[in-house]
Amino acid sequence: MPRMFLNGTAMSGGADHHLVGGAEPVARTTTAPRYRFHAVGGRYPALEDVGAGGAAVVGEVYELSYEQLREVLLPGEPEGLELGVIELADGTGALAMVLRRTYPAHPELTDISALASWRAYQEG
Repeated sequence: MPRMFLNGTAMSGGADHHLVGGAEPVARTTTAPRYRFHAVGGRYPALEDVGAGGAAVVGEVYELSYEQLREVLLPGEPEGLELGVIELADGTGALAMVLRRTYPAHPELTDISALASWRAYQEG
């Protein structure tokens, strides 16, 4: 089954956690320190791969069926994101929603990399 890294409202306890269909996280981890972490219009988080000089971002990894990804999780994602492959702290890869590379209608991006956590941003 594909592994999906979640770092926003679909994480355990989040408003959109139902989109993972009852799956339990197989790991609570961080990304490799190569991402900028943004709040997009203050509404949802987005990873942006910048290579050197990025931050490690907190999240959860789930094993989800392709059907669950295709039919439930991905259709619920905001249009400012796209499916990508990221590097986790242990050097392995996982699917994740990342900032859409070409998208002229992006709302304001707020860099929240120093917080490295969507929950910390929302609580702040």
